[in-house]
Amino acid sequence: MFKTAQLLSLLLSLFLMLLACKKVCKHVSMLIALANSKGGVGKTTVSVHYAVAQAERGRKTALIDSDAQGSSTRWLQDIQDTVAVFPLKTADDVIDQAPKIVSQFDVVVADGPAGLSEVTRALLLVADLALLPCGPSALDLRAAQDAIRVVQQAQMIRKGPPRTFLLPNKLQTNYRLSRELLETADSLGIPSLKALKLRQAYADAAGQGTVVWRLPGTKEVADEINDLFAQIDEYEKEIAH
Repeated sequence: MFKTAQLLSLLLSLFLMLLACKKVCKHVSMLIALANSKGGVGKTTVSVHYAVAQAERGRKTALIDSDAQGSSTRWLQDIQDTVAVFPLKTADDVIDQAPKIVSQFDVVVADGPAGLSEVTRALLLVADLALLPCGPSALDLRAAQDAIRVVQQAQMIRKGPPRTFLLPNKLQTNYRLSRELLETADSLGIPSLKALKLRQAYADAAGQGTVVWRLPGTKEVADEINDLFAQIDEYEKEIAH
């Protein structure tokens, strides 16, 4: 009887340890896709910066480069960081390979192509979170509306995901179109993230093969984009739970 009690106690202890480990050690992977029907809105800039920021935090990070130009691949090669890069240029590649990539990393960022191609639609069918960068112009707003329609189609098919946010980008202080973008964003049917301003530092970072917080004299820019990333991280946690 004594031995049986000891065995039961041991089994109970092991069960509690496994339960605690499951709660603490649970591995939750995340695929964040940046999409828009228009080029030049900041998809690559945000993708590269977010991927590098996550890698610097010690997260196992990958970037899926689905843009035909391959700009994010070359940028990360120049940075020589620990971010793994996977060029997936077709919808079949995305559907077949993206879930396998996600299972191997803590966070995967997908730099989508310009245009609402089948590749973009495929990314939205596998993404947990979709970010739609949008600049302060009538063309950008029209493109964002087109992208939102495609996102909503994916959400209908998947009965929920991906959770989607508009990312106002390249805003200029006291610029009428910048104000109109922020005012119009609420009427587009999806929530907005913190806006990024038009900054020369982003172009400098791309040209020098680095990220803005590694450039001298860019604290204000670094603080701005890191505030955005902190907001994205919070939404990541919500989705994971």
